[in-house]
Amino acid sequence: MTTKVDPAESQRQGISPPTERVVAVVELLGANPDGQFTLAEICRRLQISRATGHVILTTLAAHDWVTRDPVTAAYSWGPAIASLANPTDTHRCRDDLQALAAATGTQVHLSRRQGQTLVIDQTAGNCSTGPRIGPGLRTPLVAPFGREYVAWAAPDVQRAWLEAIGQPSPALRRRMTSILREIRTRGFAVERLTTEYLRVYTALRALTGDGEVDAITAQLARAFADLTVIDVLPDELGAKASHNVAIISAPITDATGAVTMSVTAAVFTTVDSARIRMLGQQVSRTAHNIEARIAGYPPAAP
Repeated sequence: MTTKVDPAESQRQGISPPTERVVAVVELLGANPDGQFTLAEICRRLQISRATGHVILTTLAAHDWVTRDPVTAAYSWGPAIASLANPTDTHRCRDDLQALAAATGTQVHLSRRQGQTLVIDQTAGNCSTGPRIGPGLRTPLVAPFGREYVAWAAPDVQRAWLEAIGQPSPALRRRMTSILREIRTRGFAVERLTTEYLRVYTALRALTGDGEVDAITAQLARAFADLTVIDVLPDELGAKASHNVAIISAPITDATGAVTMSVTAAVFTTVDSARIRMLGQQVSRTAHNIEARIAGYPPAAP
């Protein structure tokens, strides 16, 4: 691996010194896919200036070739470049999405994790009661959003996700602990439809246009978490209970068991408890079928 960029060595015909610096950064992080490096460490190891290192890493982060930890500000190997080595043809899942949209009468979409954001890969169907959602739309992976991505993660990962918005209140911490446990049990997350949700969600999508989760994004997410009831617990799903539901999402895991994508049904209406359970099961079944399709196994029978 290249651990030093020597400008004199790069003066050969056809060689671009700025490009070699980018390659050196990628090689450093790629050789340590589970490690994290601060900007100072990267610049010291590669003997490049801090200004140059900052420009390179900011650009790579914008394209999800590297990820920046919002707590430590350290950089690590990003999902976008990792996917180049193991590409996933999600267009093979088009039939699954269309079948789910037809069965649920909703718009559905397939999202992919890219660093600290979730990016919609493709959609199917329509939702007459909610906003039209298109491919490429980004939302931040910051608490309380993206619960289906962290519900199966290690406790320290869940804690970092929750505390990235600041120290949560004891009540919010208890609620999120119960919610993540319930998502692991039932297999899907439920987002309540409220005025606050619509306003905050719209603002968060705009703030995450560059792929970064900054302090403003974190504070807005925290305000939302403190002001609304997150998800739905079993004792709230009474036989006669009805709930205003925005979306229902289920995780898709890769070969290592990590959640890398999700399937979502955009409901945006009032539904009863039985309907929530049915939609959750349909979304979860589609997520499992996509997992099997990507892995090369036949999907389960409906």
